Amino acid sequence: MNRNNNSKKSEKHIEVLIIVLFAVIALAVGVAVVAKNFSPAVPDVDHSLSFDTHPADTETDDAGNAIKPENTAKYVRKEGVYNFLFVGYDKAAGLTDVNILGQFDTNTGAINLVQIPRDTYARYNENGYYKKINGAVSYYKKDLDLFADFLEKNLCIKIDYYGSIDLVAFRNIVDIIGGVEIDIPADMDYEDPAQNLYIHLKAGFQTLNGEQAEQFVRFRKGYVQADIGRTNAQKLFMTAFLKKFKSSVSVSTLTQVGTQMLKYADTNLTLNEYVYFATKVLSIDLDKLNMMTLPGQDVRENGNSGAWYYVLSRSSMLDAVNKYLNVYEKDITENIFDPNMMFTNPESDHMLKIYNTDADTTVYAGDDVDSNGIYIPRTKSTSASVTDPPEDNASDILPDEEDDVPETPTDAE
Repeated sequence: MNRNNNSKKSEKHIEVLIIVLFAVIALAVGVAVVAKNFSPAVPDVDHSLSFDTHPADTETDDAGNAIKPENTAKYVRKEGVYNFLFVGYDKAAGLTDVNILGQFDTNTGAINLVQIPRDTYARYNENGYYKKINGAVSYYKKDLDLFADFLEKNLCIKIDYYGSIDLVAFRNIVDIIGGVEIDIPADMDYEDPAQNLYIHLKAGFQTLNGEQAEQFVRFRKGYVQADIGRTNAQKLFMTAFLKKFKSSVSVSTLTQVGTQMLKYADTNLTLNEYVYFATKVLSIDLDKLNMMTLPGQDVRENGNSGAWYYVLSRSSMLDAVNKYLNVYEKDITENIFDPNMMFTNPESDHMLKIYNTDADTTVYAGDDVDSNGIYIPRTKSTSASVTDPPEDNASDILPDEEDDVPETPTDAE
């Protein structure tokens, strides 16, 4: 891979990278520089493949003849299409509670954001070490480059840039743009003194300041599917944030936001690349913003006991990769995708069943969020609202887990 290796900076509970968006990063820093007549060059990205196009087990056709392995020369990059990895890293627990893969097509202006739920089951090496995806960065000794390598190899994608941002910057940016207007679907109440986390928000349309915005995007206790509910709530916030940011653009705003990004962001984007993407993203419409969560299903490790995991559907995952993250002219084929089954336990029948079953791939466009809304089922222990699940769904309620402490790789191996 040809990515710059900048020093990694992180603070406790930077769970909200999802809100910042690579569009905002580029816009905030880049436009201020553009105003000084700096002309950015087209980014020079790596065109080599990061995944194996020669599967170990050669397939055969109906006549039993061996099918020729994939030809690497066929995977030619599209011009002007770039992929990004964003994580929200919790230094105290050693977890990435936000993992987002984003694609920006500078030709069409399309922005795709694909969320990987924090509870996603993943095996970080072929010797069997596994845990939730939010422990990957800890396993890789906080090296985002290695985490990107893992995703590239197994999802058969290319990641050009990665980054994280300090939670302080998020709060400050929300305040700088004058808050974010959002319709909170139901009351949100949760306290965790150990994390210094106190969430108390009332239902209804309102303008959230930085501190309140942090509460909204971090809340998950009251959702039927805690982490999936939170990712859907974050989709609502992303759209509202982007709308407010675009409407509040001014030289003063850009300067202040740019200062926050330069101070707190950790990314391998160069100044030239910041500016280049800024010039491309200024005219983005919400109908070109697509957001989705990789499809899968919650399951307990041992069927009826053990930790909860979110197991991805292989076919649906491949479909999402080809539609929203593929930077090549040719589709990624089934015989090379996740070749070592790193997103399931091959020895677990109940996990394999989910992995081999199609799942619903729901995609939200930015303009759809306002018109149709996003349904977020809630537990009956929360305030009654239009989003409460039917009474007969009580058995679907999952426990809200505490942040798990990363396992020691040497112990698991």
